Amino acid sequence: MRQDAYSGYVPQVDPSIPAEPRAQASRSYAEQVGELDHSQQAQFSALLHARRASRLFNYSVPAWSVFYTFLLVLIDAFITMLAAGIIFLIHPVTYVFLRKTIALPDPIVAFLVLISLSWIASLGVTNIYSRHNMGAGYDVYNKILEAIPCDFLIMCAASYTFKIDIPRSITFFVPVLSAAFCIVERWLMRKYLHKERKRDKCTYATIIVGSPAGIHNTVQLLEHNKGIGYRPIAVCPITVSASEDNGSHEVIEAAQFEPTTRREQRLVVLPFDMDLPQIAKQMDTQTVLITDVVSRNSESLRALALAIEASGIELALATSTADLGGSTMRLRNDATMPVLTAQLPQYSAPIKLFKRALDIVLSLISLILLSPIMAWVAIRVKREDGGPVIFAQQRIGLYGQPFVMYKFRSMRVGAEGEKSQLAKDYGIEDHLMFKIKDDPRITKIGRFIRRTSLDELPQLFNVVKGEMSLVGPRPALPDEVSQYNLLYSSRLLAKPGITGLWQISGRSDLTSEQSEYADVSYIQNWSLTGDIAILLKTIIVVFRGTGSY
Repeated sequence: MRQDAYSGYVPQVDPSIPAEPRAQASRSYAEQVGELDHSQQAQFSALLHARRASRLFNYSVPAWSVFYTFLLVLIDAFITMLAAGIIFLIHPVTYVFLRKTIALPDPIVAFLVLISLSWIASLGVTNIYSRHNMGAGYDVYNKILEAIPCDFLIMCAASYTFKIDIPRSITFFVPVLSAAFCIVERWLMRKYLHKERKRDKCTYATIIVGSPAGIHNTVQLLEHNKGIGYRPIAVCPITVSASEDNGSHEVIEAAQFEPTTRREQRLVVLPFDMDLPQIAKQMDTQTVLITDVVSRNSESLRALALAIEASGIELALATSTADLGGSTMRLRNDATMPVLTAQLPQYSAPIKLFKRALDIVLSLISLILLSPIMAWVAIRVKREDGGPVIFAQQRIGLYGQPFVMYKFRSMRVGAEGEKSQLAKDYGIEDHLMFKIKDDPRITKIGRFIRRTSLDELPQLFNVVKGEMSLVGPRPALPDEVSQYNLLYSSRLLAKPGITGLWQISGRSDLTSEQSEYADVSYIQNWSLTGDIAILLKTIIVVFRGTGSY
């Protein structure tokens, strides 16, 4: 089949026709265009009959998603009331004051309803209740922290509008406590959701559109990473080439797809044509995922997006690691040459200055509070083998500038000289991620301080000196930087951090590709609230010891 451009959805099937004739018509069409075999025809027909009572207002919303969101809203309201109750217990004067100042039959109940609605509205402003934020981690914690100032402003506005004199202990501490409880709540709910998704529950039925190779890679990726929530039910293999008449015009053709795994054999192969949105809707699809081939600016994709979204189905695009989607886009509408500019607002001078001030304040406080622990570690390291307490090593920092990074020594003296031979013995080829479980060079106390991340504490001095930040990409070795590609070298645009996305996402358990994505993603999307969320998540990771060896 050859089609110069996707022309959009034109209804070919009368919705008033009963389901069975409609399925028969679709099956016949698939036989002519997609050349499905007998088993795929049966699967296709069965999926067309899989009508669930979960559609709301013509949108394909799974019943589990509605229930899950409703449950989150109820819990969010409850934790806000719990936070207020704690304030009342700690500061009973607040409770008495509210009872006297609110002129309602039951002032405390009215007040609890008000602050609950305020917190839910604040979370809603951050878009935390959208479908894909349900199972997210770092982004969700970031949004919760962003909701704190929003909740504060809403409560101040409500206080002024309704002439309620709300005590400062409520307007400040209730949002903060609610956020703390909400972070724990979202963490627990996320664990539950990911557990269910490993059993292929609580997922979004997905049709994958792309090249055969792109489909193979995506199916494999979704099989190993079910937490993202996409469950493939069908594929639509295509090829795209430039038109002979117009080089910028795309020609879309159907492609052959040969299943390579048992999972792929269970997927229905669909033709890419005008009926795709209608067929997807009949199959009760929630997402159409474009893996590759079709460019973001193509007319075909724009037409497909309109047809898919008009059917109440989400259109998702797999993008590269670094994408302009997170930038603020501005159009310079000059008469001579309109230009679209991209800007990352988090790199403005005031934001960077505030990040530096936060680094200094928190580092100094940490050094004061943790000085007894640091002294104990220093004594234990020195006592074990008599070697130096501090391990100093050259690393590469902001804009490629070298600096000396400090750590408590966790390996025996001369361990760096054994690195090459050890790599040969263990058959390690990935020089960028040289990490070995049960490394024989690690000392007894070194194993403990690595597992608890106490070996990183001297880096607080690097933060005070301005060479590092509390949150950022991993500090890289010079020989690692020499092997960076153009994309990965962008991690040098930020100061290296004691902790970061790499540390809270699995640390040494991550592959090189996953580590690269974590670092580049941080560079593109970092924010002050995001840094705070990473710091909070780091505490959990340190206690769990994830990937620390």
